Amino acid sequence: MGFFIPIKTSRASEDVFSQLKGAILSGKFQSGSKLPSERELTAEFQVSRGVIREAIRMLELSGFLAIRQGHGGGAYVTDLTLSHVGNAFLDLFQTNTLSMAEVSQVRLFIEPEVARLAALSFNPSHLKRIEEAEAGEYIEFKSLTDRIARLTAVHKVLADICGNLFFEAIVRSILKITAEVVMNAVPDPDSLHGPGDHRAVIDAVKAGDAPRAAAEMALHLRGFSTTIVELEKVYRRKIARE
Repeated sequence: MGFFIPIKTSRASEDVFSQLKGAILSGKFQSGSKLPSERELTAEFQVSRGVIREAIRMLELSGFLAIRQGHGGGAYVTDLTLSHVGNAFLDLFQTNTLSMAEVSQVRLFIEPEVARLAALSFNPSHLKRIEEAEAGEYIEFKSLTDRIARLTAVHKVLADICGNLFFEAIVRSILKITAEVVMNAVPDPDSLHGPGDHRAVIDAVKAGDAPRAAAEMALHLRGFSTTIVELEKVYRRKIARE
């Protein structure tokens, strides 16, 4: 193989983790490919199997690897997507490292800009997607999870249309955290955010009116943000009891 440098420090598992992560990010190991066996990695890094196992576990917890059991099992490189970013921020929120006040503050800065960029980028190919996303808000939902997905679909479409992958990752992360609170603290999501609440934003985006799109998104978010910050208290009390 010859990819890696033998490890000779006291932080062996961290160094192995770093090199393997670098190999994945640089494309030496593609999505879906299987890492070399523990025996092969042990020989190349010149460390114990315990060190290799710890490094692989760190990669699994970080979302870079999935461990499969049985015939053909082993450590496989995962498909790195925006969901990994969202999961990381959700973990921080669930451990009370991030507060909803902080999340909402970022959202009020990011999403009006996302709407502005979406208006500038909007073209006829986007029309069906944004109209279907809004129409979905009026469809009878099958579950609370389904309802939340329908009420946030417009935000996801705008984040995709805006053309900035990093903004899209942030928006999806924020929506994931918000959904966590709504799922656990709001029995009826329509009382917080009903069908049709995105109409003014959508009209501005479709018209290509960037300043109005940003202003309408900010207006849409302000009341919602105040309420969701208060609902975090309900969420924290419920989680503490479980």
